[in-house]
Amino acid sequence: MRQSISEPSELHPHDDDQRTCILVTGANSGLGFAICQRLIDEFIDTRPQFTSLTLIITTRDAPKSADTVSRLQRHCKAKSKPYEAPLSTRITIQPENLDLTSLRSVRALANKLLKGSIPHLDSIICNAGIGNVRGIAWGKAIGSMLTDFVNATTCATPYKICDTGTLTAPQKADGEQQHLPDLGLVFTSNIFGHYMLSHQLVPLLTSTPAGCDTGRIIFVSSLEAVAEAFNPQDIQALKTPQAYESSKRLTDLLVLTSELPSTQPFINRFFASALTPTTTTSADEAPQIRLLDNDIPTDTPISGGGGGGIRMTDSTPRGGASKPSFHLTHPGICATSFVPLPFPLTWLMALAFYIARLLGSQWHTVRPYTGAKAPVWLALATEEEIEDVEVETAGKGMGKGKWGSGVDRWGRVGVRRTGVAGWEGGGLEMIRDEEREGFEEVGRGVWKEMEELRVFWEGQVGKGEE
Repeated sequence: MRQSISEPSELHPHDDDQRTCILVTGANSGLGFAICQRLIDEFIDTRPQFTSLTLIITTRDAPKSADTVSRLQRHCKAKSKPYEAPLSTRITIQPENLDLTSLRSVRALANKLLKGSIPHLDSIICNAGIGNVRGIAWGKAIGSMLTDFVNATTCATPYKICDTGTLTAPQKADGEQQHLPDLGLVFTSNIFGHYMLSHQLVPLLTSTPAGCDTGRIIFVSSLEAVAEAFNPQDIQALKTPQAYESSKRLTDLLVLTSELPSTQPFINRFFASALTPTTTTSADEAPQIRLLDNDIPTDTPISGGGGGGIRMTDSTPRGGASKPSFHLTHPGICATSFVPLPFPLTWLMALAFYIARLLGSQWHTVRPYTGAKAPVWLALATEEEIEDVEVETAGKGMGKGKWGSGVDRWGRVGVRRTGVAGWEGGGLEMIRDEEREGFEEVGRGVWKEMEELRVFWEGQVGKGEE
């Protein structure tokens, strides 16, 4: 039976107050593309027919954007079959180019969106990333699978071969040419580029319609975010081959500690929607910025190396909205091209994942569309729904959770809270106070260092290409 789309005359799908706007990075393949598909499906299935979805998808270049838009349009056309009107009346796909390893590209996209037709952002799904994997140590891989098949197919860290110390292309500063510090490739792609973009889009995240939840910043993490891979003295993971795992552990630390009292001085500066460089710190001395202690007001100038400084000023969000919220998710274990394998081995990888699921693994989602369940839930659920599930699954006092896409043996998917070393146990039990305190202290330290880096690079890259 075809469903009729009837709308009250006072309600129109493109009214800004009835419009949901979501940005997804790395949308052209794998999990990112599946997130876009699932967002369309669940939005259509759960939201009133007078509402609309604007999906802002980012890829690295125009050909990838065109291909992604074409495939999503075909998906919308197939989804439209039960309806009298095509879903193009409710779904808008807006492609944008973004290279997260280039801070000028990040700034350029932020400027374009701030000046464009997007009235607000309900969510940013920070999905794009790289693993920098160049091969597999097959002897170790086979040995691991013979001794502990499920764990070996869950975490490939012991047998992945990755480069160490890979850097981004040189960053370009505003004005005269000068040498700028290096940035780690995996660090910048997986987290720092998203961190900068999210900060620069705070005005849109705080402009959601009155009565609606403030915008969300949703970071996609991983089950491979092992504590042992992260060194607080090497936040960019330039000295370890486990840069991917380090970047995901850093993601966990930032998001899970984002509502603690000890991190609020840094959170408040991150969400300051206006950044006014007073002087530009010399690149040769950077980054030597030191942030303020807890008892110093947010709008106090932040001194930097060489006597320079950055002054941040808060602006009042539209409608008195509160600051945006951070959320953490992961897709379970999906069979994607994230680890480069010859075509026959890709099929064997998927088969191994299915076997692990039949053996009892709750995390082998296998299909990217299945893995997209948790990120999409975080984007479309209300804050009240998220809070209710947090209390229901872990009890009060546990703090923020890491939400994963979990399955039963037959592939039926749901959203499950995931244990994080130092934050909560694998069975979601409370851990020892000293472990939790250590996690919180490291979290405060990385927030401080990330803000130092952000302030420095904002001073160098400035507003990018206007």
